[in-house]
Amino acid sequence: MTNNELVLKALSRPYTHTISDIRKITKLNSDVIINSLKELVDDNKLYVNDKKNLYYIKYEGVIEVKDKGFGFIKVDGIDEEFHVDEKDTLGALSGDTVEFYVLPKARNSHLDSAVVIKIVKHSNDYVYGLLCQKKNKQGISYYIDSHKTDFDIKAEVNENRLNGAVAGNIVVAKILDYISPKKVYCEVTKILGYKDDPGVEIALIAEQHGFVTDFSPETLKEIKNLPNEIDPKDFPKRKDYSNLPIITIDGSDSKDFDDAVYVKRTNKGYKIIVCIADVAYYVRENTSLNADAYSRGTSVYLADRVIPMLPQKLSNGICSLNPDEYRLCDACEMDIDFSGKLLNYELHEGIMKSAHRMTYEDTNKIFDGDETLKEKYSDIYQMLIDMLEASNAIRKRRIDKGAIEFDTPEYEVKLDENGDPVEFQLRTRGRAEMMIEDLMLITNETVAYHLNISELPCMYRVHEIPERERVENVFNLINNLTGHKVRVPKNDVLPKDVQKVMELVKDSPSYMAINTLMLRAMKKARYSDECLGHYGLALKYYCHFTSPIRRYPDLIVHRILKQLIFHPTEFKYNIKDFEFYLHQASIDTSNREKASIECEREVDDMLAAKYMTKHCGIPYEGIVSSVTSFGMFVMLDNGIEGLIHVSNMHGRFDLNDKLMELQGRHKTYKIGQKVEIVCVSSNVKDRKIDFVLKEDYEEELNFGKRNMYK
Repeated sequence: MTNNELVLKALSRPYTHTISDIRKITKLNSDVIINSLKELVDDNKLYVNDKKNLYYIKYEGVIEVKDKGFGFIKVDGIDEEFHVDEKDTLGALSGDTVEFYVLPKARNSHLDSAVVIKIVKHSNDYVYGLLCQKKNKQGISYYIDSHKTDFDIKAEVNENRLNGAVAGNIVVAKILDYISPKKVYCEVTKILGYKDDPGVEIALIAEQHGFVTDFSPETLKEIKNLPNEIDPKDFPKRKDYSNLPIITIDGSDSKDFDDAVYVKRTNKGYKIIVCIADVAYYVRENTSLNADAYSRGTSVYLADRVIPMLPQKLSNGICSLNPDEYRLCDACEMDIDFSGKLLNYELHEGIMKSAHRMTYEDTNKIFDGDETLKEKYSDIYQMLIDMLEASNAIRKRRIDKGAIEFDTPEYEVKLDENGDPVEFQLRTRGRAEMMIEDLMLITNETVAYHLNISELPCMYRVHEIPERERVENVFNLINNLTGHKVRVPKNDVLPKDVQKVMELVKDSPSYMAINTLMLRAMKKARYSDECLGHYGLALKYYCHFTSPIRRYPDLIVHRILKQLIFHPTEFKYNIKDFEFYLHQASIDTSNREKASIECEREVDDMLAAKYMTKHCGIPYEGIVSSVTSFGMFVMLDNGIEGLIHVSNMHGRFDLNDKLMELQGRHKTYKIGQKVEIVCVSSNVKDRKIDFVLKEDYEEELNFGKRNMYK
C-alpha cells in the first residue's frame, strides 16, 4: 500500500482529520504525511480547512433537499445516506450533484453529517411554471413562478427572451445562467397554454419528466415512408397465423394492441400461441425514430391523455394488431400440461390477422354467463373458456412456487370538459384481466429462459431479494398488530414465506396497510443485463417481451431475437457489443420507467388535491394507512390520502413504531383503523391535503374557532 493510500485509509476513519491523527494510525513521519496530503489535495481528493488544519476526504453525490431546508446526499455504491444541515447545503437544490466532506454523526442522528463544498452540476436545465410580470420604477420585468416545489428559485426572463409568451402563460424556459444557487436567467422555449386551459397542469407535469407530445422533425420525416398495411406475399419466410382465430383482449378505451392470443385444449393440456407486434421490424437502430423512442423509454398514461413512446402511425397503425388487418408479429408457441407446466415451446417471426378486438368488459360478461355476448362471439366462445382454464393452471402453478399476490388497488379519475376532476373510483380487475396477465407472464418467462439457456444476451426484468431487516420489521409488526405468531426464517426470506404471511393476515382490518408496508419492504423491480430472477413472481427467468409498442425494453428483446436468432447471418452482430450496450440501456430504461411512475403519481396527486379543494368541510370515513411521529395518513374510499398532523390533534400523541400506533393519554390510533375526518385544506401546487379528525373539527366549531385550519 502506498503512502497516499495509507493516508486516505486513515482519513476514512471517524475523528481522524489532523496530521497528528494520521501519524498515530499510519506510523509515518510528518514530512511523508505532509507530502502525501499535498499530492492528495492537488489530485482533488481532499478538502482542507486551512484555519484549523483539518483534512477531509472529498465525495461526490446527489442531494435531496427537504421542505425544512436540510437534506440527504446519496453516493453511488454507498448504501447509507449523509445528512446535511440547512446551513451546510451551499444553496444546493434537490437533484444537484455536489462535492462534500463528512463530519462525525450529528447528535441524536444515526446518519453521518455532510458539508457541501461545491455544486458540481445542477440537475435542472429548465424552469417550468407560470410566467408573471412585475411593474416597478424601472419598467416591467418578467419572472417564472416555478411549478416544482423542490425547485423554488427566482427565475428571471428578459423581455427579448419571451419568444411570444405573455404573462399568464404556462411555459417551459431554458436556464441560460445560474447567477446564484437561488437565481437564474431563462429563455422561454415552449408555451403550453394559459393557466386556466383544460389539462395544462397535466401537460406541465409531463414536460417536467421529459414526456413530450411532439416527435422530432427527422422522425416525422422518417415515418412518412412507412406503409399503412402489409401484403403477406411480401413475407414468404414468416410463419402464417392468419387463419387462426387469434384475438386481442384490452380495455375498452385502448387504441394500440401489441399482444394477441390463441389457446386450444389438447389431450395433454393446452396449446398457447401469443403473437406480439413486431415493432423491431419498423423501428431500426441508428434512426431518429429509434432515438425518440429511446429517450421516452415508455408510453405514459395520464388522466386525460396517453403520451406514446412511438408516433401514432406506428402505435395505432402499422404496429397495432388491429382486427381484420394483416400484421407482422413475433410469436411464442407454448404447450403446457394441465398443471400449468411448460412442456415445449417455439419462437417464430410471423404474420397474423386478429379475428376479434375483444374488451375486458365483454370478456368478463361472457365468463359471467351473458347469453347475448356468448351468441355474438360463438366462434371463439370455447376458446375463451379454454384460455381461462389454461390461465388458471398457469396462475396456480406460479402461486404454488411462491409468487406473491400483492393487492395494489388502482384508482382512476374522471374529468369534466374543463379538465377538472369530478370522481375518483377503484379500477377493478376481473378474470379477463388476470387471464391476459397470466398468458403474458408465461410468455415473458419462456423468452427469457430461451435466451438464457442459449447463452445469449437479454434485457431481463429483475426483482431482487429484499433486505432481511426490512421484511423482518413487517413480520414483527404483524405479530404486534394482529396477534398472529409469524416467525422470521433463519435463512433467506423466500417468496413463499411472504406469501404465507400475507395470506394469514388477509382478513385482518389492517390488511391493506400491512400490504402497503410489505410492498415498501420489497426492492424495486428494474431492468438488468444480468439474470437475477424475479422475487415477487418466484421466477428464475423473466424479461419484458409482450409490450414493444409502449415499452422500449421489450423492443430491445425483440431486436435480440431478430438479430441473434432469426437472422444471425444477415445482421452479424457481435454478442459482446450487445452485452456492452445492454448494461447502459438497462440503467436508462429503468430511469425512464421511474420517471413515468413519478409523472403518473404527480398527476394523480395534483388532481386529488384539486378535487379536495371543493370538498373542504365535508366529513368522510377513511382508514389510517400509516402513522409517523408527525401525524397519521388517512385514505378515503376513493383512494385519496391526506395527513392529520399531530398539531391538529387534540392532546399529545407519541409514536410507538413497534405497534405502528399514535398513542395519546386517552386515545390510540393505529394502521387499519377506521376514522371519521374532515378535509380542512388542499394545496394544488404542493399537492398536499390536510385532514382533521371529525370530532376535533366539531369541537373547534363549537368553540367558535372556525378559521383555525385556514
